[in-house]
Amino acid sequence: MLEFQPWTIFFTIVNLLILYFFFRKFLFGRVNAVLEQREALIRSQIQEAEAANAQAHSLQQEYQAKLDGARQEADDLLEEARQRAEAAARDRMAQAEAAARRTVAETEARLAAERGEMMRQARGELAQLAVMAASEVAGKRLDTDSDRALAEEFLKKAGEQA
Repeated sequence: MLEFQPWTIFFTIVNLLILYFFFRKFLFGRVNAVLEQREALIRSQIQEAEAANAQAHSLQQEYQAKLDGARQEADDLLEEARQRAEAAARDRMAQAEAAARRTVAETEARLAAERGEMMRQARGELAQLAVMAASEVAGKRLDTDSDRALAEEFLKKAGEQA
């Protein structure tokens, strides 16, 4: 059976107290110091991670702002290019219209010159026919230049009146 002896219990308690103070003096201090160092290390790592997270967030916002700026700049460049293209198209259309007007004016001038030349030739031929008709009617030959000039002047006056 079990016997309880008071001196054994007393020495066991004294041994436990000595062991407790010994561990407290040499072991618990070092273990607590290691635990505190570990806790401080973990806290510093958490703070560093939070700082890195905040920095990453600020960089993300900065990059987003740059990206938005780049998109806006690209839109502005596209708009400017479109406006330049429209201006160039308007300029080319104006140049084409001016060239067409010049061509029309040149053609009209050429036609007027050709018409004038044809009228002059027709008057000359008509004057010659008139001189021939007058010489037939008069029964004599009218070949002189003065007679032809007189007939041309007559036809010119008649053409102006008609």
